[in-house]
Amino acid sequence: MPMGPPESAQVSELGTVNGSWPVDLTGPEVGAVWDLCLSVEYDRDRLVHGLTTWLGPPDGLQVLDCACGSGFPALDLHRLGYLVTCTDGSPFMLERFRRNAERASVEIAPRQARWEELADIYPERFDAVICRGNSFLYAGTFETDADPDWTAVERSAQSFVRCLRPGGRLYVDATPEEELYGPYPQVTEHEPRIVDGHRIELSERLTAEPEARIRRWRVRLSIDDQTHEFERRSHFVPQAEFLRLLEDAGLVDVERVEIAGERYAVYIGRHP
Repeated sequence: MPMGPPESAQVSELGTVNGSWPVDLTGPEVGAVWDLCLSVEYDRDRLVHGLTTWLGPPDGLQVLDCACGSGFPALDLHRLGYLVTCTDGSPFMLERFRRNAERASVEIAPRQARWEELADIYPERFDAVICRGNSFLYAGTFETDADPDWTAVERSAQSFVRCLRPGGRLYVDATPEEELYGPYPQVTEHEPRIVDGHRIELSERLTAEPEARIRRWRVRLSIDDQTHEFERRSHFVPQAEFLRLLEDAGLVDVERVEIAGERYAVYIGRHP
């Protein structure tokens, strides 16, 4: 579920614990590792431009980024004048978000909330709800590495829709179908880079079990002579099923669209 790059000032200050690099990829340091992944995955300016083109002018537009992570692109949208509400299920990601917001001199307070809770917290409030970074298909699995549970995906989609005002729009992305069926393994070896005087190497490996409806994402991160690995499982969802999921959640005009700067397939729909 990698997302987009932090600003150059953030790249040079990924965050350390007691003067050393992160060793726990699931605890407090995961936000720093996430920012590192972001820095190699996206062209930040291009993606922000793509999002604002889809959103339209910021005048009074209420936007929910419900997978805000460490702050990209919510902080950028906020600076551009959008009224952005930020939530995430991970307290560790939100701690990183707060640090990034402080460094960027952005006053915005994120809230810890799971997707199923959002409709009760923000009923019919937003003009747009955004869930990107290939986060959605990890519903119910990412924090706990539990077996993928399709009902968690259904509940989350319904919750997103209930957060929208009539006429509001949902923006959610997922694995493109042209990648979903392989061939596997799909391996990405990112170019090594130097950050804060440390040599960073990052590789990603994707495999799939279509019969079990599971896709596995394994990350290998090397920092100088230390190597750390973690794996997460997501739902294996063909495009037709994904579109039907959003329609069943209550959206109309559901379609896949191209957004400049995105690396995943973007699906949109409208609350009638």
